[in-house]
Amino acid sequence: MKKRTIALLLLALVLVATSCTLGGGPPPPPEERKYFEGIRGVSIGFADKGNPPAKLYYYSDTPDNRFHVNVKVANTGSSFARGGIYLSGYDPLMIQVFGINPNTLARGTCGISIGNIGFGTFGGLFQCDNDVTIGADRRGDIDVNIKKIFEKFGLNNALFGGGDLTFSRQPGDSAAGIPSDYRLGFGFDVANKLAFNMDYGSRGRLLIGLFSGISFQRNFGTEYLLAGNIPEFPGGDTAFIDFDANIANWPQGLDQTTQNFLITNCYLYTTHAAPVVCIDPAPFSEATKVCVPKPFVGTKGQGAPVVVTGIDQENTPRQARFTIHVKNQGGGEVWDIGRIEKCSPYAPQRTTESDKNIVWIGDVRVSGDPRRLKCSPNDFIRLDAKGQGEVTCVYDIPFGPIKSAYQTPVVVELWYGYSTTAQTQVLIKRAI
Repeated sequence: MKKRTIALLLLALVLVATSCTLGGGPPPPPEERKYFEGIRGVSIGFADKGNPPAKLYYYSDTPDNRFHVNVKVANTGSSFARGGIYLSGYDPLMIQVFGINPNTLARGTCGISIGNIGFGTFGGLFQCDNDVTIGADRRGDIDVNIKKIFEKFGLNNALFGGGDLTFSRQPGDSAAGIPSDYRLGFGFDVANKLAFNMDYGSRGRLLIGLFSGISFQRNFGTEYLLAGNIPEFPGGDTAFIDFDANIANWPQGLDQTTQNFLITNCYLYTTHAAPVVCIDPAPFSEATKVCVPKPFVGTKGQGAPVVVTGIDQENTPRQARFTIHVKNQGGGEVWDIGRIEKCSPYAPQRTTESDKNIVWIGDVRVSGDPRRLKCSPNDFIRLDAKGQGEVTCVYDIPFGPIKSAYQTPVVVELWYGYSTTAQTQVLIKRAI
């Protein structure tokens, strides 16, 4: 009996040791937590099995056949995120979801078309049809204080802090059939904004501020604003969104049926990478150097679904050329930032190829140098059918006829919209 007791104790110790080895123990302390890795952004899922349940019953003797669809939204990537959750996939004649009425949708649409992005200025256009305008009178100016972005969400502004953004209308000729009165331009002078710079505005802060005119509520979305998994917010933010629904109508003669519930997650996100590169002003010199230019290969991701997979470098005595390779590895779809409202399953406008697979170069520079690099062929990357793309950016070496090579980070921030989906099926039976 005693030998059996000892054997059981030894077995228990082995199981405990094994569970710790396999990650079953407590989470790592903060100093050992890994940030800025992986390919996840904002994940979604049904919060629990009971909302909605796998089986529902319709009672014909009452107009109230209520149930809930509860969604968990978790930002586990390394960027701040602003987005919307949409519920669809069910028969709207049978199921009523409170707050969602497709018959009330407006047929106009607004989008943002960005002309160019530069370090000193940011250029872009609001474009609207059917007399729909965004944020202000179409002939006026828009002043946005980034501290007030959180007021609409009822949240603390600690994520952003201070800094003002000024948006002003720019005169212009009509384009694409849209009168100049309908075009609102941006003027954003980064160089003169000491309280708001690209370092502070990175990881989604500046992106969310500049595109605060986008509404995820316009087409029956429930908006969220979540911090990412960064040292200031370990683990990232999580939200729970609840949809209140009712079985409003039941076809005569029907005993049971199934209904699908699809949740669509549409959001703004950024990818931030800062690999160390070698700047060599004398690439043909045989003098001893601390480094030589070589490709960067990203193997662990940067805590975002769109990944900088590699940077190829070519040096001349006057320039360093960086070819930046990116890929969508998150399993969802990439959207042009200004067309992210079309991501809603209730958006009345037809989605085209030009609405998707656009990644903007939000920031690219050699660390410590305020000059934004010139990129070609454009300041955006169009992804191919495999979700891959590239852009070449040029750095003009500022240090005259020196021969010493040196190492420095090259900062790359990508801006884009992103969407993912999840779905479940429910069996509905007639009870009475």
